Amino acid sequence: MPTPMAEQNAKPTVAIVATVIWGMLLIPGLLGALLSPMMFDAPGSINNPAAWANMLIIVSFPCLCILSIIGSWIVWQWHKRGATRSSSVVQIVAALLPLLPVAYVVGALVIGTGLLYARHEQPGLHTTIFHPYTPPKTTRRKP
Repeated sequence: MPTPMAEQNAKPTVAIVATVIWGMLLIPGLLGALLSPMMFDAPGSINNPAAWANMLIIVSFPCLCILSIIGSWIVWQWHKRGATRSSSVVQIVAALLPLLPVAYVVGALVIGTGLLYARHEQPGLHTTIFHPYTPPKTTRRKP
């Protein structure tokens, strides 16, 4: 016989909300993951650890969306059988998994912008190093 707390919390509200939100954001997340290998187009970028970290963050978002949807329903089933405070917390944590890469990106932007302003620089392209591609010179053979 379920406890009164389990009867009150038997509705899958968290699982439904997680499914709707992360299901809708899964499509743009998959598009971003599909385009993430373009970070390695520039010569030498394959050896850049920041490019690898950013690509993994972008690819992790749709993976965490799928994991959150599945996990929130699994935890809801577990919660329905015997509700405890810890199962409610686990369900919310499972539903919020895709916020990890979002928090990383927001934190990196805030810290990067803060450091830029602390050095009294204005944000923009001039703060990056940009070297246009120049093709190698070829020598002509004399006939």
